[in-house]
Amino acid sequence: MRAFLLNWRWPLLSVLLVLTALTARTAWEQGQAWSRAVSLEKAGKLNEAIDEYRWTLRWYLPVGGLTDEAGQALLDLANRAEKDNPEQTLRALDALRSGLIAARSLAQPRADWVQLCNQRIPPLLVRIADRRGDKRDPASLLRRFQADYARPVGVGPLTSAAVSLGFLLWLLGLVQVIRRGINAEGQWQPAGWRWLGATFGGFALWVCGLYFG
Repeated sequence: MRAFLLNWRWPLLSVLLVLTALTARTAWEQGQAWSRAVSLEKAGKLNEAIDEYRWTLRWYLPVGGLTDEAGQALLDLANRAEKDNPEQTLRALDALRSGLIAARSLAQPRADWVQLCNQRIPPLLVRIADRRGDKRDPASLLRRFQADYARPVGVGPLTSAAVSLGFLLWLLGLVQVIRRGINAEGQWQPAGWRWLGATFGGFALWVCGLYFG
């Protein structure tokens, strides 16, 4: 029993199994959102399809996945509607931008598309305001919207450090709880409390970095 608990391969295997389960769930949810989006678009329910494409982006996988397909679908919807339906174009571009920003972690996926949306959305907002009878000066409105969308939305270095450190501390704490918190007789050891505290501290730091970053 002691050899099983103290063997580093088993804690590592446990961590890999957890990461595999998280990846599998993300891939499954992304695939489901993509399927719903495609079906809704074929049925002509474009607003609902746009929302599902946004969810496809939010369930982001760093390798593989359907991020590029969903992003291109939103761009195509935006381009087709731009002449006659600027509101729908705005909805598609906003879904593309917000979906990608929500998927960020240590880096911003498809930052080129986010920048494209930042450039295209302000003139659309001015155009929609004019269509709705807004009497404000279009040039002033455009400058205001451009300033709003020029604000940085990427992940800062402090956030990246907090997320990375928290995640590593969380996993290391779990491994050390198993290795040092239990003796050969299966009894709990004082050292286990320290590593259990490190585990919860790392998890809290990871969550705070993701939430407040």
